[in-house]
Amino acid sequence: MNDRPSLASMGDAAGDVLIVDDFPDTLVLYEAVLTDDGHRVRTALSGVDALRQVDEREPELVLLDVSMPGLDGVEVLRRLRLRRGGGPSVIMLTAARREPHAIEAGLKEGADAYLTKPIDSRELMARVRAALETFRLKRMLDAQRRDHIAMLVHDLRHPLSSLGHNAEVLESEDMTPAERHAAVTQIRGMCTEMARLVDGVLVASRLEAGVFSVEPRAITVGQVIEPMLRVFSPVATRRRVALVFDGSLEMGVRADPQKLRQALDNLVANAVKFTPRGGRVVVRVSREGESVVFEISDTGPGIPAAEREGIFDRYKQGARGRAAGGAGLGLAIARGIAEAHHGTIAVSTGDTGGAAFRLVLPG
Repeated sequence: MNDRPSLASMGDAAGDVLIVDDFPDTLVLYEAVLTDDGHRVRTALSGVDALRQVDEREPELVLLDVSMPGLDGVEVLRRLRLRRGGGPSVIMLTAARREPHAIEAGLKEGADAYLTKPIDSRELMARVRAALETFRLKRMLDAQRRDHIAMLVHDLRHPLSSLGHNAEVLESEDMTPAERHAAVTQIRGMCTEMARLVDGVLVASRLEAGVFSVEPRAITVGQVIEPMLRVFSPVATRRRVALVFDGSLEMGVRADPQKLRQALDNLVANAVKFTPRGGRVVVRVSREGESVVFEISDTGPGIPAAEREGIFDRYKQGARGRAAGGAGLGLAIARGIAEAHHGTIAVSTGDTGGAAFRLVLPG
């Protein structure tokens, strides 16, 4: 191995690493390199010992020799991948010329990478750092996905519960026509909300898969705004929130009407949701040069500057969103739709002190 530089403390970059090899000298050497690089290192001389140590405390990364007597590296890897969450990240250590089939088998069983002996110390440190970073990012995304699913289920429970309640009300034989009409109207509203949530999941999945597309055409602002106001005005009225439009419905814009409507629906739904009783939501449309600007502002608590950068990320939400149990898809979808139109979206503090979202599309 080559001489290595002395590195400063790596802080959060330091990882929990288990090295598995049946040669004690190899273990000592690799342990010294990684310990000097700031990592917490354990060692195991056999596959059985490695699995025992993983059961005691699962590491973030396992450096796993392929060829060991008894339980070899490929079998150890297979058992690690059966653990909840798929187990730790695994780098296989091989003598490539003698073990081509073992490399293939390891990759098929889910090895994240492999290193060929003899291993240069700098390459070892670099590969370990990269593996730890990738492992932590994957775990973080997995946790965010779980949280996202939990919040989506929470959001769907409310309309489902309301549907069940209204179904019981409709069974009553002494309902007046007005009461029956009100119950049916509420059921339709709940169905619309559930459909919006489901559509949001589908769009978000297409955006993430890179298969989302729009079909822009010449339309007027009114073709999108008027049906949106018809849907959200009753919702705003029930919440004692004033929903106001400012602009020309005859203004032209080139956009996919269905997709643009979905983006604006999400922004207005957020604004109405976070605006307190007696508040105001303004949907404003204006032209700035060759661009058409849709601005949705409210008199809610606003969004802290520190949270604005990540507010459009599918797997991030501000404190308000988490507290309200939102699924966190609406703003991510709005951004995806804006970008698919070659437009932009941003958030700032509005004139009324709340949040102001600006969706800008080319004219």
